[in-house]
Amino acid sequence: MSDEALRAVSVNPVTYHPVRAETQNANYPSVTFVTQESTSRSLSPVNGAAHGDEERHSKKRKVDPVSNLQDVSRSPHSSCTVVTPDESTHHAEQARAVFQGELEGNESMDRERQSILRSALDFVNTMAQNRASNIDEGLPSEIAPDGCENPAQFTPPSPEICFMLLREPTSAAGALNVQWPDHISQKTLEKMVAVLVNSHSQGQTFYHYCICIYVKAIFHLAQMPRAYKDPILNQQFLNSKRSYEASAIIALRNLNFLSSPSLSFVQSLISAAFLMQYTGNMKQAWVINSYAARQIVALKYHEIGNPVQRSDLNDEIHSSLYWCYYLDRTLSALLLRPLSLPEPQISPADLIVPDKSLPHMPLIRILLELAQIQGDLSNCGKADNTHQILANHSKLQDKMESIKSRLQSTRQSVDDFLSCDWVAGEFCYYAILVDILRSRLKFAFSPLTHKECVSYARKSLKALQYLQKNPSKSPGFVDPYPTFLTWTIFLYPLSPFFVLFCNIIGELDRDDYNLIEEITQSLAPFVASPYISKLLRLLGSLQNFCTPLIQAKERLGPRTKVASWYPSMTGALPNTSAAINGSSYPMNITSYPDSVPSAMSQMQTQPSGDQAYPPTDELMWHLFNSQLSMECFETDCISLDTNVNANF
Repeated sequence: MSDEALRAVSVNPVTYHPVRAETQNANYPSVTFVTQESTSRSLSPVNGAAHGDEERHSKKRKVDPVSNLQDVSRSPHSSCTVVTPDESTHHAEQARAVFQGELEGNESMDRERQSILRSALDFVNTMAQNRASNIDEGLPSEIAPDGCENPAQFTPPSPEICFMLLREPTSAAGALNVQWPDHISQKTLEKMVAVLVNSHSQGQTFYHYCICIYVKAIFHLAQMPRAYKDPILNQQFLNSKRSYEASAIIALRNLNFLSSPSLSFVQSLISAAFLMQYTGNMKQAWVINSYAARQIVALKYHEIGNPVQRSDLNDEIHSSLYWCYYLDRTLSALLLRPLSLPEPQISPADLIVPDKSLPHMPLIRILLELAQIQGDLSNCGKADNTHQILANHSKLQDKMESIKSRLQSTRQSVDDFLSCDWVAGEFCYYAILVDILRSRLKFAFSPLTHKECVSYARKSLKALQYLQKNPSKSPGFVDPYPTFLTWTIFLYPLSPFFVLFCNIIGELDRDDYNLIEEITQSLAPFVASPYISKLLRLLGSLQNFCTPLIQAKERLGPRTKVASWYPSMTGALPNTSAAINGSSYPMNITSYPDSVPSAMSQMQTQPSGDQAYPPTDELMWHLFNSQLSMECFETDCISLDTNVNANF
């Protein structure tokens, strides 16, 4: 590929369209890349009456050449209307921060990779800077699939639903309950059931209890698909789940937010936040949980201190407090928003009531500790000097190392039926660890730390890949996408993706390229979801920036060595070996043969016309630290056509 052709590709990347292909494995179809030109021809309104229709469409339709994907409101896997996902801009901000943190001051990369870095950085900057003009700030519309009740008529939980949730009596000591534990304990559930089956009132407490019961029923049904494989049964489970979602949202709309704070109100808000998170609407989950946090502060539940006094009422308060804490820290870190709940006087993990019959409790404790680390990470850079900042990061890394040993030991002891829940926990763990190392690299670059960051990003995505390859082992439904996505890539930062993209550009790593490609291909069947389709366009477009580099490397043959290149904050190209903490890390700086005409033939930075660009290292540092937010996934926020984006 000539230099001119490569630059043309890097500046005008092809648009990523996941297209279903006829393969033997229908669950993981291949993905076809369609060029922008061919897409424009297929969607052109010039022929026939389509031209007049297109002129009447909104600007949103005009700027997005693949808006037909966004108009799909129903999943190919269900007849249920897709709940509108989160619309904030946190992924755009995250990607920009990752990309802006790589390679500051080092101009050792070749001109072609510089061009690709500039194009990738311009791409994510456009996504981060543009905002949706019409964002629905309300709750998602009621779900009314076939078989669900009329949304205008609220139906309270039937006695049969309530009885289903009560734990079955058993005489076997140590019998396990595989249901995901939440803030509604069995004793609290019994109290709510007794009120609902014996009362016909519809006051605020009634709606509080209805929300809690319906959300609990949703999580109960989520365990059924991996226990029962009969397709007829699973379809009925799915229908009931949709009905419960619709009823819970209607009950949520009946809450009076001017009423006095109460424990039942707090419990219903946390249940509603879980529902929003479960349906992929992280922005609304954050908003609703912030209401719960304010009520907890008004009731002074956050002032609980040692020693913790155990009672049925206190256990209800404690579980509500630590679950609100978990959602607050996790969602605030995801959405790049301030915390709503003040730091409790006691570690939230210490509020957990030990219960050996609940096998998930060790994982719950780990997730709480991870949430606490995410909250601490936001304050790491606020110290007075770099020494203290790095000391804060070291403390977080020590805590993460302790969590890792417990995560591994508890995974080994858990039943195979629940093992995928721990794999999802590993995805979350490594994604947070990547953010910690990224934050550290901003203040003190180290090639060893950078190498660890890339390694952990790889481990995080391999955990996600395992979940994609074993969907039947995870709880939930494919409606409109596998439920495990809502507590993995929907709930935690996408930093591992952006870090590996930087590594592909900097090191031409084919294995990393294949890993991301396989993950995007596995997401392709769920393109009916607006969030998934926009996420695929983001990941696919960034991958397309890397494709010419990988192809050029393969044409050179396996024996050709690529300059092993790591970012440097000093502006100097690393020596053949760099001393790091008393050890040396080898650097292979062998370049491609000059006689090979390829995109990689020129390894020294050259000026590119009169236009001034930042140094290559700075560009990669920008790419490394970029943060992308969901708001940029709005149809009128982003177009892969650079001419369209230029008009904003």
